Amino acid sequence: MKQRGVFDIVRSSIRSIPRLSSRGTRGKSSTTQRLDDVFNRRGYDTLTKITGNHPLLIHNGEVHPIERRGPRTTLYENISLIAEFVPELDAYEPDDVAIFENQGITEYTTRLFNQRLTDPDIIVLTNVRQDHTDTLGKTRTDLARSFARSVPAGTHVVSGEQHPVLHEYMQKEIERRGGTIEQVDIPDEHEGLIGSETIHAVNAVLDVVGEPPLPAEEIESFLSAIQPTWIELEDGLIFNAAEVNDVESTEMVRRVLVDDECITPFVYLRRDRRGRTASFAQYIELLFERELIDEAHIGGANTRAFTENVDVPTKCHSQNADPEQVLTELFTDGRPVILMGNTVDEFMREMQASIEQRVKEKRQAASASEAVDISEQGSAEATKPKDYE
Repeated sequence: MKQRGVFDIVRSSIRSIPRLSSRGTRGKSSTTQRLDDVFNRRGYDTLTKITGNHPLLIHNGEVHPIERRGPRTTLYENISLIAEFVPELDAYEPDDVAIFENQGITEYTTRLFNQRLTDPDIIVLTNVRQDHTDTLGKTRTDLARSFARSVPAGTHVVSGEQHPVLHEYMQKEIERRGGTIEQVDIPDEHEGLIGSETIHAVNAVLDVVGEPPLPAEEIESFLSAIQPTWIELEDGLIFNAAEVNDVESTEMVRRVLVDDECITPFVYLRRDRRGRTASFAQYIELLFERELIDEAHIGGANTRAFTENVDVPTKCHSQNADPEQVLTELFTDGRPVILMGNTVDEFMREMQASIEQRVKEKRQAASASEAVDISEQGSAEATKPKDYE
């Protein structure tokens, strides 16, 4: 079957269902999942596709993990899923909604997803940050242009990007193409909080479709839960910031955690993310210049090229290295550790599993120690002489 025919069939399957799509640099998966949760709780018949590190299809709250063929995300993994599940939705029910995360990393695939595959009524643009610079553009303005050009005519964009110049640029480009855009309003008390633009984007979507906003306490609870906090291991403090995987978001996380304290960074590289690698090379040099790091640990692909292009002391870990051993080595200097760069890789999944296992072991050791203390206290009480008091 020709490509055009495939897209026409899939698009015709969902054309009578209200459609939402999430796009942007950071927070796409969590925003998509949040939208699914909200609409499902409010009685909508929902079909949601989440890409991310662990791809999922959610139908009315029932989660279907997607077994990806190969390590990379592909646009075409959506086609068979839509064809299978969309017919189960009643196309004539007004309370149906389909929500899709747009995982395109080029202007072409982003536009193809929006215009040929899903044709969304509303696009949630979470933010515009410096990532995929080798495929979407070298600057944030280039990235904003790529996002804006992917918006179909008649689509409304809810934008969480707060930079006024970028918003004005996207507004002109989107309106010129027959779309509309609004900028998410973040209240003063939530300014600077990680994820504030995404949770308030959900409220903006609810307003567009005539639904009441999220309760204030739900927003506060969500924001409180996603602010970064250190994970305490026996070896020291660690935080996995690799999931945010752009330098601006990584720096936001670092500032929340340590501000001016020296850290040990572990940057994991992927061969197919050259633009991201270049961005993190600049970021590591900046941290070193500001005396916020003394050394950087580098893992993954092309580590030698990375180290040759930065004027920073580095220690390289091969792609075949044992994640458990690497984790131990990161704590050698006794500083807090921040993982960064890329997370969609088997090595990083194993690294995260090692962290979780060490957290579990620390808790078990603490529980065992507490039990021993209680037992010893009980024994001491039992052996006191009768006339002790």
